[in-house]
This record gives sequence, structure tokens and C-alpha cells, in this order.
Amino acid sequence: MNFNTNNSLDSVSTKGTRSKPTTAAAPEAKAPAAAPAPAAPKAGDQVVLSEQAQTLGRLQSKIDTAPDVNLDKVAEIRRAIAEGRFEINPERIAENMLNQNDLLG
Repeated sequence: MNFNTNNSLDSVSTKGTRSKPTTAAAPEAKAPAAAPAPAAPKAGDQVVLSEQAQTLGRLQSKIDTAPDVNLDKVAEIRRAIAEGRFEINPERIAENMLNQNDLLG
């Protein structure tokens, strides 16, 4: 998951755009006027991120550096299975699945 910490102020963002087929214009049609160039940033211009955007940026950094798998927990579960003490609780599994479904929508 990636967060855009620029508050969607990218000047060249192609995300979510689709290319459209181009067709040749009729010879009698005039070419459209060029769009004006964006104004250059002024010396005093600045962007200030909200506290929420800054928090999301910090969270994203932590997520990016966190391991994908908790190897200690995996090792403990393997030991429990090998020793025959790993118990499966179908009610707990079902409850967690329903809770996850509630979070998704």
C-alpha cells in the first residue's frame, strides 16, 4: 500500500489514466490551442502537510520496514503442531472471519 504524501499535487501523475485512441483531424479543422503552461513556483510558495498526512507517512515508513511474517510466531506454531498441543478452535476462526468481513465492507 502506498500513500501519496503530496496531497495529490503531482504535476505529472498518470495513475488511473487511460490512453485514448487518436484519430486524424479533418484537414479543414483547426488545431486546438495549446494549454497554458503551469506557473513556476514562487520563492515563498510552500506546501504544508496536515498532521494526519504526516502521521500516515510515519505509519507507512513503519509498515515498509516491518517483516511480512512474524518468524517467532511461525516457529512456535510449528513446535506446537509437532508436539501435538496445537488446538484448532473453529468458532474463533469463524468469528475472526466475520470480523474481517465487517472491516472490508
